Amino acid sequence: MATFIIFVSLIVGGFTFIILRISISCMFWFSKKPNDKLYVFKTQFPYYMIVLIGLSLIVIIKLDFTYSSLYYFLSTYFLALLIWNYKLKHCKRKYSTVKESIEQSQPKLP
Repeated sequence: MATFIIFVSLIVGGFTFIILRISISCMFWFSKKPNDKLYVFKTQFPYYMIVLIGLSLIVIIKLDFTYSSLYYFLSTYFLALLIWNYKLKHCKRKYSTVKESIEQSQPKLP
């Protein structure tokens, strides 16, 4: 029985990870600027998390606040945060600040 529970939890966890990963990747694919990860994060992340929390709350309420649903959706929320963090940490594009891009036009005076 314990092996069955472990097997089912691994299958459900795997499907959850795949669905979250694909949905977050779609946010980047269908964005106006898919290569600018900071832009996508600023424009899409709040809406994504609001929708995720809303769907989670609806299912939790429908299931009468069972502990398994609470634990599942709490772990789903943190998994989504970790995937967003991973997507942002592994940026291939380097961002330059305004200070680095402006050249000094006057020579340095003593």
